[in-house]
Amino acid sequence: MATLLAFLLLLLSYGVGSIRCYTVPVNSTDMLFLFDFKKHISRDPRGALSSWNESVPFCRWNGVTCSRKHPWRVVSLNLFELSLSGTISSSLGNLTLLKELNLSLNSFSGK
Repeated sequence: MATLLAFLLLLLSYGVGSIRCYTVPVNSTDMLFLFDFKKHISRDPRGALSSWNESVPFCRWNGVTCSRKHPWRVVSLNLFELSLSGTISSSLGNLTLLKELNLSLNSFSGK
């Protein structure tokens, strides 16, 4: 127990100069599913998904709309005509509150 406490104190003292605070969404699973979708995009010539990173709240990502009633839950994904290529990740099926999905006029392939 004392060793664990000493280790934690060492970690805290080592990282004091680089501590950052982030607000973590109550439900970040939708964000993980969107990251998995992005991972399957092989071509994004317009940089349409450049906002899809951890420095921007995922409800503000290009094409993503979250619920007002259930914050941090995706209800719409509209990536219409963005010249995206790749496969459509099955993780989109895990966006359980998704009501609108528009991936038309892109170049997706696969099952």
